[in-house]
Amino acid sequence: MIQLGSFDPAITPAAREAYAQRVKDTTRVALAEVQAGCDKLAFEPCRPDAQQKMTVAELQQALRRLGFFPGGQADGICGYRTLSAIRLFQEYVRSIEGQALVPDGRFGPVSETHLRRWLDQGLVPDWTPAVDLWRTGAVAGTEYGAWLAFLEQVKAHHAGAASPVQQKVNDFARPTDTRKVAQWDFSRDAIHLVGIRRGEQSGKFDDIFILLIKGLVFKFQGSTEPGHTKDARGFPFLVPGQHDYHFGWHQRKYLALRPRSLDRGVLVVRSKNVTGFGDAELGRGLEANASINIHWGGKGLKRDVSFWSEGCQVINGSLYGNHAGASIQCQAFAGMNDQEVDATRDKTRAAYNMLVDVVTALGSDLSGDTVRYMLLVEQDLDLDPGIRAQIAQMRTEVARASG
Repeated sequence: MIQLGSFDPAITPAAREAYAQRVKDTTRVALAEVQAGCDKLAFEPCRPDAQQKMTVAELQQALRRLGFFPGGQADGICGYRTLSAIRLFQEYVRSIEGQALVPDGRFGPVSETHLRRWLDQGLVPDWTPAVDLWRTGAVAGTEYGAWLAFLEQVKAHHAGAASPVQQKVNDFARPTDTRKVAQWDFSRDAIHLVGIRRGEQSGKFDDIFILLIKGLVFKFQGSTEPGHTKDARGFPFLVPGQHDYHFGWHQRKYLALRPRSLDRGVLVVRSKNVTGFGDAELGRGLEANASINIHWGGKGLKRDVSFWSEGCQVINGSLYGNHAGASIQCQAFAGMNDQEVDATRDKTRAAYNMLVDVVTALGSDLSGDTVRYMLLVEQDLDLDPGIRAQIAQMRTEVARASG
């Protein structure tokens, strides 16, 4: 069995130490400081046998060849990016091919049989043509191209008539990971995550997130609003606009997106009202906050945001919209909380893992580790009826899954 921490027998202690240092350099947390659980890497030698014939390096080479790990290195260590590539392949086989496979990142005989089938038959993911078009810049007329064009519309709208929030952002003097309107950048070679905050906050997981990467569009469900706070100043609401995020650890427990410069943070508005903020709260000014992560929020759907968020942007595990526009159900193996995910291999972070895996495995050949997060408000959708219709459809799918 190949899983997180597995390494080929020829891999030296020095190579393992170098890998641990790379993780620390990327996530800004040493592996020794990560909490115990299924996401804490522990090195274990992996020797092929009658059931498990592939080495870690052979697995990495195969995943790269098939297009699930285009920037992957065959270093013989199953680290976090290799784990993501395994899960991405397993999820594709499960959701697109309809095979009975749980995307848990554990590469055993069943997963190896499917991988060898792909290699023998010369199969490639069905998103390959779209990625090839993206590489040439030919994204006009695609859903991905429509989203980039829409975001440019949003930028032009706010640049021409800055909202009170954007005026405050533009006037904020200290450097932060929140970009001023003139700095919003929706370039094709970046990874973009877009959150759409509903006009009326409900305390439920009823916001939609859009992931734009390499010509593909994925949709997720969650919340952009805080559910609780321990701060007497009030609930921290992330301001609409573009923010720079970077992979790191959420509470040193699992991989999530954190503000790129932890000493700067992103800008929030404090409000005593859990349903939102108004001119009075905005008038008290903005606060730079380095603890506003983008992380997992359990199954979601009908449940309350509650303790899952103190201003963080939260992605749930129950379902997602895939690159082909299909709604993919994950409830059968979606965990409720960290304890359930750590206690059994039958439960995972499900749809949230899909977001992580697309970014870290499919996006492994993109430069840098930054994800540009653009938080919109529902009124922004008025600029493009087609985009508004897409969001309405995703909300319909979420409501249907909620029963």
